[in-house]
Amino acid sequence: MNADIVVNMALVALPPDRVPTEDEIRNIVDRLAPIYGSDESIKAQVLSKLLTRCLVKMDTGFALVDEHIPWVNARRPDIDPYYWDRFKKWLQRQGWPAGVLSGLDRTTDEVLDLLGNPAELNTWKRRGLVMGDVQSGKTATYSALICKAADAGYGFIILLTGTIENLRQQTQARLDEGFVGFDSSEQLKRNRRDLRVGVGLIDGRRQATVFTSSSADFRSTTLDTLGMRLNSLRDPAIVVIKKHTRILENLRDWLRSYNTTTPSGLIEIPTLIIDDEADNASINTNDENKDPTRVNERIRELLTLFRQTTYVGFTATPFANIFVNPDDQDGMLGDDLFPRDFIYTLQAPTNYFGPRRIFMDDSGSGLHLRSIQDADAAIPSKHRSNFKVTALPGSLIKALHAFLVANAIRDLRGEGPSHRSMLVNVSQFTGVQSGRGPDDLGVEGLLRAELERAQTAIRNFSSLPTATALENATIAALHAAWEEEYQDCGFDWPAVQGALRKAVLPVTTIAVNQSTGPRALNYKAHKDTGLRVIAVGGNSLSRGLTLEGLVVSYFRRSTKMYDTLLQMGRWFGYRPGYEDLCRVWLPQDAIDWYGHISEATEELRSQLKQMYRLGRKPKDFGLAVRASPDSLLVTARNKMRTAREITRVISVSGEAFESVELHASAKHLLDNWSQIKSFVEAAESAPGVSEISPAGPRILRGVRRQVIADILRNFKVPETEFRFQPDAIADLLERMPAGIMEEWDVAIPKGDGEPIQLGRYRFERLKRKVRMDPPGVLEVSGAKRRVGSRGVEKAGLTAEETEQARRLAHQAELEMAAEEGRNAKLPEDINVADKFYRAVRSRPLLLIHVLEPVLAMAQADHGGVENSPGLPNLGDGALVAIGLSFPRLDADAARTLAKYKINVVKWRETFSSSIEPGDDDDFEEQP
Repeated sequence: MNADIVVNMALVALPPDRVPTEDEIRNIVDRLAPIYGSDESIKAQVLSKLLTRCLVKMDTGFALVDEHIPWVNARRPDIDPYYWDRFKKWLQRQGWPAGVLSGLDRTTDEVLDLLGNPAELNTWKRRGLVMGDVQSGKTATYSALICKAADAGYGFIILLTGTIENLRQQTQARLDEGFVGFDSSEQLKRNRRDLRVGVGLIDGRRQATVFTSSSADFRSTTLDTLGMRLNSLRDPAIVVIKKHTRILENLRDWLRSYNTTTPSGLIEIPTLIIDDEADNASINTNDENKDPTRVNERIRELLTLFRQTTYVGFTATPFANIFVNPDDQDGMLGDDLFPRDFIYTLQAPTNYFGPRRIFMDDSGSGLHLRSIQDADAAIPSKHRSNFKVTALPGSLIKALHAFLVANAIRDLRGEGPSHRSMLVNVSQFTGVQSGRGPDDLGVEGLLRAELERAQTAIRNFSSLPTATALENATIAALHAAWEEEYQDCGFDWPAVQGALRKAVLPVTTIAVNQSTGPRALNYKAHKDTGLRVIAVGGNSLSRGLTLEGLVVSYFRRSTKMYDTLLQMGRWFGYRPGYEDLCRVWLPQDAIDWYGHISEATEELRSQLKQMYRLGRKPKDFGLAVRASPDSLLVTARNKMRTAREITRVISVSGEAFESVELHASAKHLLDNWSQIKSFVEAAESAPGVSEISPAGPRILRGVRRQVIADILRNFKVPETEFRFQPDAIADLLERMPAGIMEEWDVAIPKGDGEPIQLGRYRFERLKRKVRMDPPGVLEVSGAKRRVGSRGVEKAGLTAEETEQARRLAHQAELEMAAEEGRNAKLPEDINVADKFYRAVRSRPLLLIHVLEPVLAMAQADHGGVENSPGLPNLGDGALVAIGLSFPRLDADAARTLAKYKINVVKWRETFSSSIEPGDDDDFEEQP
């Protein structure tokens, strides 16, 4: 008996409109015992699946709101929830847990209440933003919002997708199922067939009109041929279009020519514009004294055509959003796409498998992450579109074997015909992905050959006794993958080997890019059997496109952009029953960057929540984001095409800075060491400076602010160190009024490396991995791009302050545990993050990290090894990095803001994403 069959029977018996109790679930499983007999393993699987599925919940979010009068509750008696009711029933049939469905209902009610009231006769224009997580269900959220908006009286919906047709068609197909109810590919034909899909199979009495289809973007000629006009429609109309200039212009011209029939010249139909991936293409990246970018301008033109409009952007990466530009407050608020009216933050369901779970695991177990160290020989990180791949990295073949074994384990767990996917993203070029002919197979062709080799071995040897089967090299490699990755999965190797044939023989490979067509990855066609696929692609797999049942990801792309890196994380999402099997292969620097970005984004959300509690408005959050040091990378990218140097004003209040990047030359490193030695020796004998000798680092207390400014000015870092600019911070310290941050603590952490003399004392250096990236720059590659160990900013705090920080950390843990649906850690078990120590700090802190460097193994891609002679010879000197920890400061801008300069030319050479229009075969310039 398949466990999934019993699970489905149990779900029918459980209440569909509320979260069942655990006792109710156990009672149902016991009642169904005659069906599965006395098989305790089946009972355990059924119970585990039901508990995982039914006890998931989703809380409502929170919002920063400008002045607004709520209207939904007052109008509820008059609203017929036709579209929402059938979408809710559709989600129930798709197996949505009652707790998540209830949360979605309440969340979308709250967002709807922030939109303009379509029953209001006055002219209104509202602008908002909804922030979610990557792959967390934003499509379902805005689908629900569209249904409720249509029920409330919005007559026209424009859904803006990204820039890639694959994504647009996937989104259109989902709206067909969730809102329209009919296959849109048939709706724009003169002799159409009304093929019901999704909600249309539940209730097809009414039908929204579609102006685009799952096979074609917007074409005004099609609508003219069919004689379609907005004012002639009884039911709502929807258009799903890419953010391409020409398509936006076509829609604008059609609306102007055939739908503005009133004396005002405006369309009188309440209109909702939803901008999916609002950080992509929509934002105006030009300076305020220049015309907006074309896509931004076209979207703003659309908004001017209607008397009543609400624009809502959806994004998971707000760093790259419209907060960043323009550079002044008036210009920011003048941008018609700025979410001046509301910013709503979604809460992910408790079973969300996201950045926090993968990259912010305090245990350091790294269950899901694997480092790519061997790829450069096969596929250089920087290559041209005509590069020919002749062999696959060994790590990619290991990832393939892990995926094949994971399929067998999922079968053994009784999943049934579910989708299973592996992602391979190693190049943006379609020729490298797909190959160019019989003698150039590309990554997909080479993977197909490797897969066929494994399938042949499984067909011939997997049914033999284990010892005999393992004599085959491929079976032995699959066994090694099981042993290395999955031996704790609950099944021994003989069971896994026996399941390989049925699990692996259906697996196929496919390239997903422009050249293979938008329907290359068709899960719907395999809904009854489940598609098991290895998807090889670039941009099409990098933003928006969902890979169903994703288990293994192999990602190797050269970008350090916050938004691009997060959006490429297709491995985020929901992994019910197989989260423990998921693996992500990444270069070590990408792992570090993901950790850093995850922390930065989490901090951003915490800041937004704090502003919500204080009753702040969207403009306050917009200004705060633009003042964050983490927005500098995005700012530079936005202006890199026109500027050589930019100046930004950033806040140091409550921030931490570290010299993660250092000059790679011995001269610069020895100069820094000499400056630090002189600084410490002078501080030891300076009047007013005392020494504290706690159990942790050595601390000098009472160092004067000007002395700190001097050492910052003398400490040199590369121009690529975008987040930490000691000169700018020194300028800030020197212009501060008397009495502000006059006295500093200076801490010198101890390690377990070779001892060295600094000042009066001899102590052990900190061991740290470093790498040369880019050339000429030595990057300290600690977890999450950190030099100091977690908790280092505790230095100098009193016992009372330390306890206060622990209380703050525990409160945050309680909130996080509630969001994730798990039990909170006890206060004594919490590894307190440095931001909590920073929050209670009364004196600023300078940290001196004396390092014993070890060349990171990731450098082996370029021919290096650990302890390689590639490290500069410092003789009796030492590699030293510094860190700063600032307390929360007065809000006066003159006291808390530093002016940063970025050399954009140098930035382009080292940080520029490889994904730039015109350089990428997989980038769609034209519709």
